Amino acid sequence: MGDLTHGDVLPVRTQYSRTRSWLGRIWRDEAGASLIEFSLIALPFLLLLYGTFEIAFVYWANQELEHAASYGARLVRTGQVQANGLDRAQLTTEICNKTALLVGCAAKLRLDVRSGKTLGDITPPVPLDGSGALKGAAAFTFSPGAANDVALVSAFYAWPPLLRPSSYILRAASVVRNEPF
Repeated sequence: MGDLTHGDVLPVRTQYSRTRSWLGRIWRDEAGASLIEFSLIALPFLLLLYGTFEIAFVYWANQELEHAASYGARLVRTGQVQANGLDRAQLTTEICNKTALLVGCAAKLRLDVRSGKTLGDITPPVPLDGSGALKGAAAFTFSPGAANDVALVSAFYAWPPLLRPSSYILRAASVVRNEPF
């Protein structure tokens, strides 16, 4: 290189060229690429995983409620409820004993038992009040009927989801004709 004189122009690095070289170094550097890729994929993956578990638990809880309501309907159909003088709370306890996933079943389960001579005589229950919440236990009917009556056993459970402030209402119903007990 020669000697610089007063009239020579020195190369000046501008802010743009410094930023460009810094970004270029980061762009070419592969250290930590896996961390960045994971951070882009982690949230959608975790949301998908949460959704899968939530749906699976709702289906499992609904299946348990269906099984338990069928068991309660069997107790009505065979006359065990009528012969033993079981009331709504006792039948609810019998039904809840058949569940494992329904946490706080005895307090949250709403049971409605209606009977009539024919199925047309029975009006299905409306489980929600005016604000869309599940009604209290006292708002439901408990009439298991007599021999040869048709009975509708309905069970309602407020399922609390993990991240949602309100609950899902699970519903199971079974229609039976009482045996001639």
